Amino acid sequence: MPTIQFFYKSRVVMYAGDHPPPHTHVMMRDGRECLVYLDDLVVTGRVSAREIQNELQWISLHRRQLYETWRRLNP
Repeated sequence: MPTIQFFYKSRVVMYAGDHPPPHTHVMMRDGRECLVYLDDLVVTGRVSAREIQNELQWISLHRRQLYETWRRLNP
């Protein structure tokens, strides 16, 4: 599970061999996690979009690179 980006309270990761559609995982320091789908930035899981505003902004700005990473890890 490569960590793509670190934040103060979380980290953005992507798994190899993960299920479609393309997404990232946001792992909180308290053990909660959520998925952020790259197509529409929908958040699902135990973390609200309000809690990860900085992460969502970063994901949005780096979406192209995240798609490339997804394709490399999930051929």
